[in-house]
Amino acid sequence: MYKNLIRPFLFLFNPEKVHNFVMKVISSITFLYPFVRMLYSPKNYFKKIIIGGLTFRNRLGLAAGFDKDGTAIKFWEALGFSHVEVGTVTPLPQPGNEKQRIFRLVQDKAIINRLGFNNNGADALKENIIKARKSLSKDFIIGVNIGKNKDTPIEKAFQDYKICIEKLYEQADYFSINISSPNTEELRKLQSKDYLDELLSEIQKTNSELSKNEPAKKKVIFLKIAPDLTEEEIAILYSLAVKHNINGIIATNTTITRNGLIEKTDKEGGLSGKPLKQLSDKVLSKLKNLNEESKTNILILIAVGGVCDKESFKNKLYKGAELVQLYTGFIYEGPGIIKRILKQD
Repeated sequence: MYKNLIRPFLFLFNPEKVHNFVMKVISSITFLYPFVRMLYSPKNYFKKIIIGGLTFRNRLGLAAGFDKDGTAIKFWEALGFSHVEVGTVTPLPQPGNEKQRIFRLVQDKAIINRLGFNNNGADALKENIIKARKSLSKDFIIGVNIGKNKDTPIEKAFQDYKICIEKLYEQADYFSINISSPNTEELRKLQSKDYLDELLSEIQKTNSELSKNEPAKKKVIFLKIAPDLTEEEIAILYSLAVKHNINGIIATNTTITRNGLIEKTDKEGGLSGKPLKQLSDKVLSKLKNLNEESKTNILILIAVGGVCDKESFKNKLYKGAELVQLYTGFIYEGPGIIKRILKQD
């Protein structure tokens, strides 16, 4: 019904307006969540897995960017995801880039966005997580994807990441460090060696300080990287993550390339969806090889990019991922994709 009726209707309208409308609707129909759970949640197929000391009830989650302000956390739990990554959140609220800033490439099952970290800020997200926790299943994991405000100079970016961690430390199960969005000017410079070395050092100092009275509560930290990296750049990122005891890497964010598209476009921004899979897979495979070569310092790998069915999900696991996240595939395939992916053969 979703692909034949609901999606064609929704796709008649502006993508961002549709997204905002859908988020408002699903955030307000909490009385229907038991029905949503009964219809969509594949609870009979859950296989719990412990990753970084966190227990995930299955390997599938919702990627960052879909629920920036954490307004629908309970809905994602009801659908059957094991975790949601809210954000990207910045210390202060910001409107993001000028509109129109989301574009569909329907023939490619892809989306281009140049949103620019539009969100209501860390304080608002904190309140939404606290509210959701009151009636959320205890085995549902909430990750918080953090970034810098647009007006913060790149030289001081680490301060914004520290502020987000400090504000949301008690609410987040893990943090994801977004240094790879192509839609915030200069942000990807943080992937270079000098900037990243300082950033990860400051983040882990903050992590240690906030957990000094209870070391066991030290937060799991993931690094989210771009798909548009050379093998040498990936190796540098990997070595810095190991150096600073980062738990793992999320591969990958959106791409600025436009190779192999059916629909021709001149729209700028990050490309997600099916065309991203090949690039994302290359990064994932390189990280898997680095893990195999390292042997002693194994990083957790989380895969994002081009997952639209069970085959692409299983392929990510084969290439080394321990967790897989959806975004654009969820938009094109609908809520039934969760059960289809997780159902045992």
